[in-house]
Amino acid sequence: MKKAIHISIIILFIVAACVTEQIITKMYFRKTIDLVSALQFYAENNEEINTPLFEEKAKELESYWQAKESIICTFVNHKEIEDVGIEINKLQTAVKQNNREAFIESLNLIFFYLDGYEHVIGINLQSIF
Repeated sequence: MKKAIHISIIILFIVAACVTEQIITKMYFRKTIDLVSALQFYAENNEEINTPLFEEKAKELESYWQAKESIICTFVNHKEIEDVGIEINKLQTAVKQNNREAFIESLNLIFFYLDGYEHVIGINLQSIF
């Protein structure tokens, strides 16, 4: 009987850890997507992206991502998360070069990566066990 209680406690702990991991990761992805959406809105409504507003918003996204990337990497494959960081860095270059097309392309890739990761890390029995 004691063994069954111990096993139940371990299983509950694992389930709680997995659910917490999913919630935290989705929260960080949602915030990143919100920041990218704001940048996309500005890019669609402005021809010039080499402005202080774009630099500020791109730096805000980069700072947020750098702060959360190491936490996310504990839950998601490092290589996959690195792709998002690379595209965020490309945003900085596109702003400096006033390359609106490259800027929008990087934003779309960030959306694509994060959307794909959200589906992969969704809570399901397979990710718990």
